[in-house]
Amino acid sequence: MTSLQAAGNAVKSQKRVHWYADAAIWDFHERLELAMLFSEAVDLYWADKSKRLRGNTLEGYASALRRHVLPAWGGREVESITFDEVQSWVDSIPTYGAASKAFKTFRQVYRWTIRKRQLRVWDVTQGIELPEAPVVRRDALTAAEEREALRGIVGQPWEAVVLLAAALGLRRCEACGIDWSDIDWRTGWVHVQRGAHWVGGEVVEYATKTKLSDRWLRLPRFALARLRQIRGHRRSGRVRGDLAPHQIAGRFRRACRAAGLPWVPMTCLRHSWATISLEAGAAIEDVSVALGHSTVDTCIRHYLQSFRTVVGRASDAYSSAMLSPA
Repeated sequence: MTSLQAAGNAVKSQKRVHWYADAAIWDFHERLELAMLFSEAVDLYWADKSKRLRGNTLEGYASALRRHVLPAWGGREVESITFDEVQSWVDSIPTYGAASKAFKTFRQVYRWTIRKRQLRVWDVTQGIELPEAPVVRRDALTAAEEREALRGIVGQPWEAVVLLAAALGLRRCEACGIDWSDIDWRTGWVHVQRGAHWVGGEVVEYATKTKLSDRWLRLPRFALARLRQIRGHRRSGRVRGDLAPHQIAGRFRRACRAAGLPWVPMTCLRHSWATISLEAGAAIEDVSVALGHSTVDTCIRHYLQSFRTVVGRASDAYSSAMLSPA
């Protein structure tokens, strides 16, 4: 190697050393500049998502942030949070519902911050184990109990909303969002296209959350006949009138208890509809579509519990097949 080549290599080596040093200094200053408290990340996340998310969704996040997330992580730098700390925090929350909601809210903010600021850190929310979900047994009315309850509330100002919820298996917000003009009075088909929610001290309406939730359902004849009587000469306007969803639910509860009627919360009228339909022989796929579920699995997980009628039919079908001549 000539002296000229050696000098050239020395210069190149020196340049590499300076480049690595400059890169390290730049990376150090970049990390200092990007260092952010989790509470600051929440503020930025909230400002961004307030433009995109529904008010009722934001209210759910706000509750989890206020009660669990900010007290634990508000004063910590985002990059300093470790996997073990997050797992210990989740384990310390006593109930499954609170732990699940708090963790999912934390994860939303954490992952949003990583993406937004392009942080090169390990996602500490990966692999976190939530408490085991409890088996939920929702209350449901039998067909006879529901008939008794619906007869007992005849004439109430909110009767139409409860009748729609019971007869169509609607969510409470969906039943409260129905307009008289959504009903085809000749055929009994009802267009479910919006929900009414209580947000920030007022009723706010949103379109259905998914395309499958925007659906047409058909009223049974008894419900269509009764709704015609209730409607009178009205052609439009919300069926709920001026009442908020929680007011209708409360009045329904008080009326049933005062009269000694069978009762479940309005949210469980949907479960009652699914239970009655399945026990009467409806296909699980048809019930799932009517409920507006994105998958049949949702219906199976939440509604197809150990109904003796359903299991009995399956057993009878098996017996018939075994006893049939070859």
